[in-house]
Amino acid sequence: MTTDPIPAATDPVATRPARSPSLALPVAALAGVQALVSCSLFAVPTMAPVVALDVGVDPATLVGVYMAVIFGLGIVSSPVGGDLVLRLGALRVAQICLLGCGVGLGLAATGIWWMFIPAALAIGCAFAPETPASSHLLMRISPPHRRGLVFSLKQTGNQIGGVAGALALPALIPLIGWRGGLLVVGCLCVVAAILLGSLRAVWETPVERQTGTILVRYRRSMALVRADARLRALALASGGYTVMQISLNAFLVSYCVVELGMGLAMAGATLAVAQIGGLIGRVFWGAVGDRITHKRRVLGLLGFAMAVAAVLTVGVTWTFWPLTVLSFLFGLTASGWNGLFLAEVARLAPEGRVGEATGGVLIATFVGLVAGPPVFGLLVQLSGSYAPGFMVAAAFCVAGGVLLMRR
Repeated sequence: MTTDPIPAATDPVATRPARSPSLALPVAALAGVQALVSCSLFAVPTMAPVVALDVGVDPATLVGVYMAVIFGLGIVSSPVGGDLVLRLGALRVAQICLLGCGVGLGLAATGIWWMFIPAALAIGCAFAPETPASSHLLMRISPPHRRGLVFSLKQTGNQIGGVAGALALPALIPLIGWRGGLLVVGCLCVVAAILLGSLRAVWETPVERQTGTILVRYRRSMALVRADARLRALALASGGYTVMQISLNAFLVSYCVVELGMGLAMAGATLAVAQIGGLIGRVFWGAVGDRITHKRRVLGLLGFAMAVAAVLTVGVTWTFWPLTVLSFLFGLTASGWNGLFLAEVARLAPEGRVGEATGGVLIATFVGLVAGPPVFGLLVQLSGSYAPGFMVAAAFCVAGGVLLMRR
């Protein structure tokens, strides 16, 4: 059992200065963990054309099956993460997540086509519990009036990892091959897991004796969300918001190339600008939420804003520069809500059950990740246009915004 620097019955905010510089260390560490997990998650899709050529499968099939397995397991592993946090401690769970990603990438680096299935299983079990673990720790150590910003700063790791992987992994292919690229990221995960151990003596959360099986705790996590109308509204809204976020990231480039006639480089630039908007948005909306009492109202308005951005994107024929500006605003809203959302979930969770509440709410989030891309793709196939997919995603966002505003 680890030593807890803050007694369980004591509010850590009362014992820690609001602007304590030491808070930067665990926040940066957790952002780094998320960056590596995110990079691990998208490493194979980033290099899919080259990987698929060596493995002997279709790139779309490889990415589709690989990501479906990962996100499908996220539905199960996210609530279980809340249980593991209480049993093992938040930082130890983060270490396990990093090691799981390292193992998964090592399996994929063998280059054997069927090894991508256990690789996806390993990463699918490892990546989702990281969020409940970090939320559990940040809720304990962050001042209430800065939680939105703190959670949002941590969430920037998701896009930092995605952007870093998108830039670095293709550049490594000529030097060490795609297998070497996967092994580099896997080794970084293992090294980070070892280094994270040095923080456990000071920042680890206390281990609590748990009764019942993990399945029982899984049901408790889901029951916790169902019993609280505010958490339930956040969960449902997050499902719709995630559909929009994954649609933006997965289909914006294709829309620009197919329907607007842009070159691939210009289309990729619009997505990069949207990603930058999301990175800025996570910090910006977290700071805004800290200054406004009703954080769910901010989240509700963000739902309306991202719906408007989606409708404008497909409703007007844009040239490159105006679309770039709109893409920034699209990313600012559709990819910028996550940190404030997690901070609000942590605030509403019963004392000591932040990890469980976060894991339970994220079930709907992962359902959106799993269902969004195939539904969007089906709408494109049936209509011959990307507009219906973005319109349906916008409708989900409006519905989520209404739910949050009502509560």
